[in-house]
Amino acid sequence: MINTKAFYLTIVRDRMLRVGGDLYSRLARDGRNWVDLSVRFHASDFTARRGDWVAPWPMAQEPTYAMPAYDAGFRKSFAQVSDERALQVRELMHNSGRKVALYYSGGLDSTVAAVALLKNLSAEELGNVVICTSVDGIMESPGFYRRRLRGRVRILDSARSRYDDLIARGYYTITADTGDSIFGTEQMTQLLFSYGELVDKLPHDARLRLRQLCDDPAIGEQPYERFADLIISYLGIERNPALGRWFYEKLVRNISTSGVPVYSLHDFFWWFIFNVKYLHCALRAALFYYRGDDLKAAIQQNIINWYNTADYQRWSMVNNNNGQKIRNNLSTTYKWAARQYIYEFDRDDWYLNFKLKLGSFQLLLRSNIRQHRKIFGLDTDYRLHTFAEVNVRRAVAERLRIYDEQAFDPVRVRLARSSAARSSSTSAAAAPVLAA
Repeated sequence: MINTKAFYLTIVRDRMLRVGGDLYSRLARDGRNWVDLSVRFHASDFTARRGDWVAPWPMAQEPTYAMPAYDAGFRKSFAQVSDERALQVRELMHNSGRKVALYYSGGLDSTVAAVALLKNLSAEELGNVVICTSVDGIMESPGFYRRRLRGRVRILDSARSRYDDLIARGYYTITADTGDSIFGTEQMTQLLFSYGELVDKLPHDARLRLRQLCDDPAIGEQPYERFADLIISYLGIERNPALGRWFYEKLVRNISTSGVPVYSLHDFFWWFIFNVKYLHCALRAALFYYRGDDLKAAIQQNIINWYNTADYQRWSMVNNNNGQKIRNNLSTTYKWAARQYIYEFDRDDWYLNFKLKLGSFQLLLRSNIRQHRKIFGLDTDYRLHTFAEVNVRRAVAERLRIYDEQAFDPVRVRLARSSAARSSSTSAAAAPVLAA
C-alpha cells in the first residue's frame, strides 16, 4: 500500500516507533522529525492540497476535497454562503427523496448548519431532518437546544447512530468537521496564550523584538516572518529542538509555491489547517465513525461535509485580517462570522460573546479509540489500511528509515537530474573542442 498513492496517511502513532526504541534510534534525521510530529500534533494527518509538500510516502488529493482556485473578487458574505448551503441540501433532499441527519455538538460549526437548515427549510421539510446529538452536545448549548431544536426536529442519540447505520436507513449524514479549517485561527490563539513563556526562552535580541510586537493590538495582522523565532519555538518539542525550524521551513516553502496570499501571523496558521490539515479534518469522522463496506460511496456521496463547498472555501481565502474570523485575538471572538450568523437567528448574547471552543471531536475519538489507533491510511481505491498489517508496519519502518526530505522531493530530484543532464550534454559537446 505504501508504494502506491494514498489520500490519507497518519503522521505515525504506532508503538513500534516509540521514542527511545530501537527503530526510532535508527531513523534518518527527517524520519525522526516526521515521527516527532505525531507527538507535537497528536492524531493528525498532513496532506497539502496546494503547493510543494514532501512526505515519506506517496500522497494524492482526494477529489471530493480539492481546493478551488483563489478568487480575489469573491464577495459573498458568510451568511449568504451559509443560506445557500442549506438550499443546496434542500435541493438534494427533494431530488433524491432521502432525509438528512445532522451531527450536532452544540459548537459553533454544527450550530451554523442547524441555523441554516432551520432558517431555510419549511416545517414540512424539517420533518425530513434529524439531529444526532448527545448529552454533551445539549449541555454545550442548552438554550439553543431548548428554544430551537426540541420539538421542532427529531433527535437521535449520536452514540447509537453511526454513519453506516443512518446511511443504510436512507439518510445523508451531515458533519461540520471542516469548520475549523475555514476559520483556521485556533493554533494562533494557542500561540498567543503561550506568547510570554515562549519569548522568555529565546535569545536576547529576539526577546526584545518580540516583546515589542506583543504590545501591538493588531498582532495577528503583522507579517508572519517577523515571528519566525516564536513560531519555530512553538512548533518544536523539548527533546527535538530542530523540529520547529524544520517544520516552519517546510510550511514556508509550501506557502511560497501555493499561489494563495498568505501574509500575516493569522494567515500562517489559517493556511496550516486550511491547506495542510484540511484532508485530516474532512475524512477523520468517516474513517473513525463509518464501519460499512463502501467507504468511497460514503465519502463521495453519502456524507455531506457542510463547509466543504467552493464558496465556503473562497470566502475563507479572501476574508483574512478583517475581523470576520477573529476579533481582538480573543478566544471569545474566534469564528466571529459564525457567531454573528447564529446571533441573528437566536439572539443569545451569551453565545455570541462568551462561547468557547470545546473539543467535542475528542469524545468521538474516545468512543472509537481502538479503531482510531489502528489506522494508517486510505489508499486511492478507498481501502483502509492499519498498523495491524505486517506489510504496512514493515513498509512504514523502511520508508522512515531512509526518509530524506531533499532526496524524496520530486521537484528537487527533477531539477537535479535536469542539471546533471545539461552538464553531461555540455561536457560531451565541449569534448571535441578540448581535444582539438
